[in-house]
Amino acid sequence: MSDEASLWTQRLADFRTATAANQPTPGCGAAAAVTADIGLALVLKGLRISEDHGSDPTRRALLQAAETLLGRPGAFADDDVQAFGDYLNAARNGEPEQKQAASRQACAVPLALAHCCLEALELAVDAWPCTDPNVQSDAQAGAVLIHAGLSAALINVDADMASIEDAASRDQVAQTRTRLQAEGDDLLQRLLNQALSRS
Repeated sequence: MSDEASLWTQRLADFRTATAANQPTPGCGAAAAVTADIGLALVLKGLRISEDHGSDPTRRALLQAAETLLGRPGAFADDDVQAFGDYLNAARNGEPEQKQAASRQACAVPLALAHCCLEALELAVDAWPCTDPNVQSDAQAGAVLIHAGLSAALINVDADMASIEDAASRDQVAQTRTRLQAEGDDLLQRLLNQALSRS
């Protein structure tokens, strides 16, 4: 998708309006991607502010990793709009093979987003104890938003999975979906347990 057409070139209010509109996209997949990327930005904020208070090699490495990752979850917003638009076109006009290819892609994009969210959540868990107590709330809130993005992406998979006719492919998607949710839940709980132990 061109920069001109990207959701990321819209004003935030325009994206909200488009998401609320009576049209198929942007939908839950795009909203999930944006939410996860904003969550990662909060984790990065905590690391940057903490690093300004005194440099730490572990934190510096996490900061660099977060800077590299920032933007990747959000890129799936445009991918999701494209994939679901292609699916709707194929469902209306396509041949059976085109419909199934579009159905698989409609599931593949939110699954890829969920994988990316998992990477961001792992980073958030590692970052939280390296974050200054004054901004640990940002890091914790960021992790919660990343987890919300992951969970919303997987709800999107649930909605699209039924259109995959091949039972083996559908089962594989379902198993991947279940694993990603379980791993994401575990990571968030680890961070929350750390936060409770500090309080």
